Amino acid sequence: MIRFRTAAAVSAAALVGVALLAGCSSSSSSTETSAAASAAASGSAGLLPPVIITEDQTTATCAVGNNLDIVIAEDKLAGTTVASSDEMIVTVTQAKQEGDALFNPGGQCVAAGEATVTVTSPDNTTREIAITVTQ
Repeated sequence: MIRFRTAAAVSAAALVGVALLAGCSSSSSSTETSAAASAAASGSAGLLPPVIITEDQTTATCAVGNNLDIVIAEDKLAGTTVASSDEMIVTVTQAKQEGDALFNPGGQCVAAGEATVTVTSPDNTTREIAITVTQ
């Protein structure tokens, strides 16, 4: 009889725990939904994944708000520069090193349209990437 009461008490405690977690889960979810609705209403979008442009790509498409990551071989990263044909469509950021971390050059798609990003290597060879930005 004592074992039955102990098992019943443990089961009841487990059910209470599940109920509490379910309550927490739904309130957290509604908070996230409210935050997403607020962001949408204010015109700010959530973070979009970056568009990765590999070394062999000459074209890319991105949506307004996307970031670009232009992959450069590590041994060519220092001294590589990027330029945009139209900073009103695509802005660019240069490669950099912070401590031991190396960061590829990149940019952001800021308005619908087309722009060309020119990548200039340390040996002065260039590569052009045609970027189409969509809404």
